[in-house]
Amino acid sequence: MPASWLHRDASVADAFERRAERAAALAEASINAAPLTFAAGLYRAQAKVAAALAAGPALTGSLERDLAGFRKALDGIARYAAASGPSGLRADVDAYRSDGDERLLAWWRGPRAGRVDYLARALLRPYGEALAATGVTAEPATAPPTAGACQRCGAPPWIGYRRAGSGDEAPQRLLGCGVCGSERHLDRIACAGCGQTEPTKLAVFQTERHPAARIEACEACQRYVKSIDLTLDGRAIPEIDDLCSLSLDLWAAEQGYERLEPSLAGV
Repeated sequence: MPASWLHRDASVADAFERRAERAAALAEASINAAPLTFAAGLYRAQAKVAAALAAGPALTGSLERDLAGFRKALDGIARYAAASGPSGLRADVDAYRSDGDERLLAWWRGPRAGRVDYLARALLRPYGEALAATGVTAEPATAPPTAGACQRCGAPPWIGYRRAGSGDEAPQRLLGCGVCGSERHLDRIACAGCGQTEPTKLAVFQTERHPAARIEACEACQRYVKSIDLTLDGRAIPEIDDLCSLSLDLWAAEQGYERLEPSLAGV
């Protein structure tokens, strides 16, 4: 099965708390302090759900069966999103409270993409990571998986990163899942979305202002993934350090590229 960031942490809750600490630290000196600060609070709310999952009944991988065991804990994420999120997200929380379980179940049965429902991804991410950490297989989605989907849970990749190889090996290229936290290897020359391997169809865009971040775009499918170079800063956590270079995402959108899966900032 795919590996996970959880190998660094004692528990899923600890993993979320570590992310919160990184986001808060980066917010102190970043022009993107607002999304980083929001991310820190969201991670802390997700950590509490992860702790509730760890203390609750054994998970089955079927959300319909498992949801009763942690439904109440989800209200902490909803309250935080309503109090601290942008106006659109606050309105979405009101809609979620009206829709109840059906909205979460519908999202879980679909492609499990934040592009479809940002709030549902935020609410169910602790559940996805808890399944991965305990080795429980998530029930298959009824909708066809998106291109480049996670091999463990079927969700689309939301961040890429490069990690130093062993010895004389070239740096590894990996994709991270925004639902279960798993990672998978990606060929050095390949689109993370459609699998295109023709070099003339693949482009990389980078700026001096953000040396660790780059846009890996595909001319064939007009999509891209943001990739973070972990060889430059051993403290980096890709999905969080991603938020320091949102200007790259805005530029990519202006060029007509679509990100495979929105970041925590929703872009």
